[in-house]
Amino acid sequence: MKKAIALALAGAMIFSTPVMAKEVGAPVAVYLEESSYIGITAETVLAIDEDKTIGEHMNNAVVDIWAMDGEDVQDLAIGKGAVLDGVESPALTFELLKPELKRVYAAKTLAEGKGSLLTVANVHTHAAYSTAKVTFYAPGVKAGQAITVYQRVTDDNWVAVPTEVTDDHVVVEITANGHLAFIEAK
Repeated sequence: MKKAIALALAGAMIFSTPVMAKEVGAPVAVYLEESSYIGITAETVLAIDEDKTIGEHMNNAVVDIWAMDGEDVQDLAIGKGAVLDGVESPALTFELLKPELKRVYAAKTLAEGKGSLLTVANVHTHAAYSTAKVTFYAPGVKAGQAITVYQRVTDDNWVAVPTEVTDDHVVVEITANGHLAFIEAK
């Protein structure tokens, strides 16, 4: 019986795309292409819960952002390791989540006059910290590229955070979990 339920669930996930959005007006970000089901139903369900493709979920990455042209979005991923309050935490992983749609629109407004909005990320960890230095894998980014990362403090207030850009990486120092806007000066 369990196998029948799992197969029915997998079939429904592969051959249909309607899934309730978590935010009114937000499109569903899960793409239930054939490769979404990897043989582990629980992982596919987790990807759907996160509004991610299975690849995004399995790699702690975000490559598609609501209300942004997919070709213009900077791919991001986070691996293990961060520096919390000046102390290396090699086993700690920040979760990289899809941003809320209203935060994407706010980041677009923030970017006006500053440059091009590369991406918006929602980062979260369960560890307590005052400052966290987090390294994002950002393929194609070059050292010295004029990227500034802004952390959302309130609905209308974003603050630039210390940012270091190296080849394929952007290192930011944040003070809280939440949304970040990556903007390249033009």
